[in-house]
Amino acid sequence: MIFGYDELFSELAKYLDCFSENGFDENRARRIKELLSSDEDTPLDRVFSVFGCNEFDRCALALALLAAASSLAADTVSKISGARKGFVTPAAVSSIFYGLGDIIPFCQSLSEDSPLCRLLDGVSESQGSPMTVKDFVTAFVFSGIISDEAFEPSDVQEAAYLPLKCSERVQREIVSFLKCNDPSVPFVLQISGETGCGRHTALRRAFRSAGRDQIFLTLPADAPRQRITELASKLLLTGAVPVLDARGGEDLCRVLRLLADETGLCAVINESELDPKELCLPVFTVRLNRPDPEEQFLIWKEMTKCLPLEKDADLSELSGEFDMTPADIGRAVSFALMLEGNGGLTLGGIKKGCYRSFASDMGDKAVRLEAVFGWDDIVLPERSRALLSQACSQVRLRHRVYSGWGFSEKLPYGRGVSMIFTGPPGTGKTMGAQVMAKELEMDIYRVSLANVVSKYIGETEKNLNGIFERAKSCRVILFFDEADVLFSKRTEVRDSNDKYSNMESAFLLQKMEEYSGVVILATNLVQNFDEAFKRRMSYIIEFPFPDASRRRELWAKAFPAKTPLGDIDFDFIVENYELSGSNIKNIALQSAFLAAAENSSTVEMKHIMRSVRNEFAKSGKAFTKAEAGEYHFLLSDV
Repeated sequence: MIFGYDELFSELAKYLDCFSENGFDENRARRIKELLSSDEDTPLDRVFSVFGCNEFDRCALALALLAAASSLAADTVSKISGARKGFVTPAAVSSIFYGLGDIIPFCQSLSEDSPLCRLLDGVSESQGSPMTVKDFVTAFVFSGIISDEAFEPSDVQEAAYLPLKCSERVQREIVSFLKCNDPSVPFVLQISGETGCGRHTALRRAFRSAGRDQIFLTLPADAPRQRITELASKLLLTGAVPVLDARGGEDLCRVLRLLADETGLCAVINESELDPKELCLPVFTVRLNRPDPEEQFLIWKEMTKCLPLEKDADLSELSGEFDMTPADIGRAVSFALMLEGNGGLTLGGIKKGCYRSFASDMGDKAVRLEAVFGWDDIVLPERSRALLSQACSQVRLRHRVYSGWGFSEKLPYGRGVSMIFTGPPGTGKTMGAQVMAKELEMDIYRVSLANVVSKYIGETEKNLNGIFERAKSCRVILFFDEADVLFSKRTEVRDSNDKYSNMESAFLLQKMEEYSGVVILATNLVQNFDEAFKRRMSYIIEFPFPDASRRRELWAKAFPAKTPLGDIDFDFIVENYELSGSNIKNIALQSAFLAAAENSSTVEMKHIMRSVRNEFAKSGKAFTKAEAGEYHFLLSDV
């Protein structure tokens, strides 16, 4: 019995009519008839076209779909073909459509890589092998819909969009590529850039402009080949370009290669660019960088325009102090709203939201310092104080100068503020860094050199790079104490150790120039710094050993206002003991504890003299009767 493709359902109608009383779905049967006889562009026609089905493939799929309509329909197919009851077999297809008793002429359609294998389960070169339609094919034929657990929801709301220069450029490049792409050549489209810089939004808009669809996939990098092939078949029916959002690695390259081979084009959104050599495929790469400070300022304005922001809040400070992606900015605003409660949103609150959103964890390489000191706490010469204030202004006004006044065109890098605080121990270098952090409302991290400097070649650079990478988004203040360990003069190369020491110094200078935040190097030995290194610093601020007038000011600030003081001869202490600010702070605290231990109602001169003697002893200095002067009797009972 030989039937043409168009005659299939008319010939089987007399068998199908009797199924209406026995549970056969008339609507589905009618739909099958329409699909197979219609000249319109139906889902079944798309299946035939997408997979390049030959005549035998079409016939096999038609019979399998018919059998899938109901068990009675499957029985009918078996009666006509003499095949095993309830199944469609290669022999049944050969018998019904071609009147042949064997399948040798159709072995190619039954091979492992044939289109039929992608559409039917159980395909083999055995005449009696039972074949059934894959579930996704059946669903697509009857509904025109393809679904998969790997498909991300298509109704994802896009982030608020601004026509930023970098994003617009990326979109134009993607659109141009899509219009010129040859579907017969497997290709990978790669959109690289930091998380949160708008890669997904740029890609969606570009595909929309090019009239193309895309489907974002959530797929493990170690997915088996069979799973990827099935997914590719579904994607081919949708006509959409698969997009993977993944991190690099050999497994990712394997998945991309398989998907691109199957679908012709696959896109990947990645932070670091993949190597075309690993993919073994041509790659078109576009990179989306984070917006420049001027564009970040526009994003800040957009995201706060409907919020109760305090009047006169200069949002340009935010783009000057922070280097954030659009997603970072949105997250920071959300944190600021939570921190501020129901009140108005302040500039300081937004800054706190920025730091909270980052939760700047520098690991074991740096420790966050609480910036508790202000201008009233620090004692410095007028020149040093003025320079510290000037440095704060440079940080605060960067946006106006670089973006508003055009200096960004002259200085493409090196826009950070790098400083050297130089002076003897205890003269306030750490306090100066904290004053700056409090004034600018910035987080400050003290870098632990013990965990940074390594005896192993390359490890110091690796540690330093990690610190700067973590810090670059939130532009925290990086405070390197005893920095001469790292930033010493470059030596004449006598051996490999000298060579690598110079490389570390050069690497650090490079990272400082790339960093847009504030870097403070504290040292006791500024003379050991390389002259070329010092020339590249924004400021060198001296913290000298205090003279008598500044010591008097330090003693006045050493005791809190609540501390009960007795009759203390500060003139004698100032004139006779050359102490640093750190020494004075220690003496004040220790004398308070001595007074408390004696249950004294006030801190007296005797408590201070004993603390002075203890501070001398810590430095290995003898505190003689002559040095105690007229107050030596206060120490006689101890």
